[in-house]
Amino acid sequence: MERLKKIKCFLFDMDGTINLGDTLIPGMEGFFEKLTAAGKRYYLLTNNSSKNHKQYVTQMMRLGVPVTEDDIIISTDAFLAYMVKHRPGARIFLLAMPQMEDAVRNAGFTLTKGLEDETDFVVLGFDQTLTYDKMMIACRLIDRGVPYMTTHPDLRCPIEGGEFVPDTGAMIAMIKAATGKPPAIIFGKPYRYIVDLVLEKTGFKKEEIAMVGDRLGTDMDFGLRNGILSVMVLTGEATMENVENGPVKPDVILPYAADILKYI
Repeated sequence: MERLKKIKCFLFDMDGTINLGDTLIPGMEGFFEKLTAAGKRYYLLTNNSSKNHKQYVTQMMRLGVPVTEDDIIISTDAFLAYMVKHRPGARIFLLAMPQMEDAVRNAGFTLTKGLEDETDFVVLGFDQTLTYDKMMIACRLIDRGVPYMTTHPDLRCPIEGGEFVPDTGAMIAMIKAATGKPPAIIFGKPYRYIVDLVLEKTGFKKEEIAMVGDRLGTDMDFGLRNGILSVMVLTGEATMENVENGPVKPDVILPYAADILKYI
C-alpha cells in the first residue's frame, strides 16, 4: 500500500474495472476528477484494436468518465509507435477493422491487398470483418516468410450478458494451426510495448506507474512482468480464489478501483 502513495500515473483497464458494459461500477462516479485533483495522471488502456480513440471517448463520456482521445491507449497505438520508429513507410497486409486501417494509413503505411502485392509485414488486429479470403492470403504470405505481428493475444472479448465473442488470440491459434508460426511480436498487454509507449509519453519512471485491472492473465501479468505496480480489483473477471490457485500474484488487491483514493 505504501507503493501506491508514490504512484504518479495510473493505467486503467476499462470493462470490469471502470464499467460493466454500459453501467458504471459503484464508486466510480467522480473518481477521475478526484484523482486529477490529487495530482495524478491517468490513461485508459485496452487491447481491443477493433475501435478507435473517438469511439472509446464516446463510450466513456456517456458513462460520465471525463476523458479525451489523448487519455486512451489502444494496442494499435503501441504497434504504430513501434513501426513508425523501426519500419516507417512499410507495406502491410492488415487484417483489421476499418478504424485500424485508417489509423495505419494515417501513420504513413501502405496497405496491400493481394498475394502478388509486395508486402513487408502481415499484421493481425481484432478483425470482426474477417473473411476466408483475408485469412487465406495472410497464411500464404506468412508461409512464404513474410514477418507476422499482432496487436494483442486475448482469446475472448466479453460482451453484454456475460457472454463473449472470439478475439484475436483465437485468430492467432488459427494461423498457427495452418502455418506452424506464431506472431513475431505481440504489442498489447501483457507485453512491454504499451509500457514503452507510456514511458515515452509521460517521462515517468516505472516505479511511478501502476496498472489497475480485473484480469490476471493480461492486466496483472502486464504489471508484474514490466516492473510496474499491479493493482487488482474484484469487480470483473478475477476472484480471490483465482489468485490463490494461480501463478499470478498481484501486488495489491482492492474491492473497487475507487478504493485507490483511500491510499493516495
